[in-house]
Amino acid sequence: MRALVVALALALAAATAHASTQRIAVVVGNNAGGEGKTPLHFAEIDAAKLGRVLGELGGVAPDHLFVLQGKPLAALGETLALVKRQIDEFRTDPANRVIVLFYFSGHSDGEALELGRDRLTFSELRHRLAALGADVRVVVVDSCKSGALLAAKGGRPGPGFQIRLTDELASTGEALLTSSAADEVALESREIAGSFFTHHFISGLRGAADASGDGLVTLTEAYQYAYAHTIKTTGETVVGTQHPAYDYRLSGQGELVLSELGKRSAILELPGGFERIVVIELAREQVTAEVTSHTHARIAVEAGRYAIRASRGGALFAGDVAVTDGNARTVREDELSVVPFAVTSRKGAPADASSPLIAVAVGAGGGVAGHLGVVPRFRVALVWPAGLSLALHAYARTVAGVHESSASVLAGHRRSLARGGWSAWAGVEIGGGAVMQSGRYEGYSGLITAGGVLGVSLRVAPRVSVAVEATLPVELMRRDGATALLAAPAGWLGIHVQL
Repeated sequence: MRALVVALALALAAATAHASTQRIAVVVGNNAGGEGKTPLHFAEIDAAKLGRVLGELGGVAPDHLFVLQGKPLAALGETLALVKRQIDEFRTDPANRVIVLFYFSGHSDGEALELGRDRLTFSELRHRLAALGADVRVVVVDSCKSGALLAAKGGRPGPGFQIRLTDELASTGEALLTSSAADEVALESREIAGSFFTHHFISGLRGAADASGDGLVTLTEAYQYAYAHTIKTTGETVVGTQHPAYDYRLSGQGELVLSELGKRSAILELPGGFERIVVIELAREQVTAEVTSHTHARIAVEAGRYAIRASRGGALFAGDVAVTDGNARTVREDELSVVPFAVTSRKGAPADASSPLIAVAVGAGGGVAGHLGVVPRFRVALVWPAGLSLALHAYARTVAGVHESSASVLAGHRRSLARGGWSAWAGVEIGGGAVMQSGRYEGYSGLITAGGVLGVSLRVAPRVSVAVEATLPVELMRRDGATALLAAPAGWLGIHVQL
């Protein structure tokens, strides 16, 4: 029975092999929103990536694939008018059936999609799509408060997704998928250079959602995969878990196949035993797909070079591979070497460990003159993703007629570990500076300093963390006319801001 179902699905999925099925996709991405809205970073990139997948694996012919990036509402209206003409032409043959997939990534206020200053209300969107006259409409909206699109028809969040339709049989109706609930923000990540929902939806279409291993990804599989992984990854953010939702009004039987992995001869076979693997296309410098230890490890890609980033037990492994048409490239674990890592952000305000951070802290430690007691200190540091850092330490204090001040510049390197909103690190710093005394004591000395640094931070906002840190330097200087080696430990409380 299973063999019969697979054979039927294969026959139905090959849209280009059946003259009676036509697929049209309108893919819209707009980084700009209404007045006062912070521009998004990846909505237009997400649209381009989904368009490529639909063209490569989804059976959408180039003449029927429309990708609109940063275009106003008028351009969308013109595109829908062109789609309507194409559908009317298909209707001249009664055997033709039409499936339209509409995708939007951008700003929304819960009532309308925002294309720059233009607004398209949810009700108007649904009216325009219904007026196209397609047999089946699949609508995917990735925006803040997009779940409000479902409210009028009782849409419900959850993984119990049972859409039944087919390309060739008597299937009609509409399926609506949204990236968030009606009162939720949608999230972006700079690490994956895209929104969490679209990233996981595309990963699913490229093979991560092919739980059955039959080489076909259905609408059910793609949604369930995107739902589960969006819940998991956004659940680790301070902003809060994002809940995709769905609604449908369909008749007919069978499954709508959204992608067919066999349409591409280039396959990456990824190694097992990792918690997460990210595949990055080097030519475009874009994340292509992501899989976890619980998903299928075969990803359909274009021929080219790819960076592989795999994580396990808090460590990141990386390597580059090439895959050619007509071949499946098996990535071996021994081709990947260890490097540092971390993640997270919010749609419209992305931030993660792929960008530098600036750390500002106040602290306390000892001075050169013993009677100064606890000396207030100031520290500012810039830390790059690779772990390199540059820091400035300074203090000044006057006690019993002695004024002492010091400033040092230090370069360092650290290794970090991130878990959810927590990060921890350890490293070394080395540098030089000067210490000066005036008043009852008069003197000046250059100094060389080197030592360890330890810290932990908790993210309290998308780009902001509170950090506690300890520095354990040893300072070489001139003191009382002789060379002296002094320990100068200090503790710090600070704020880290991801740039």
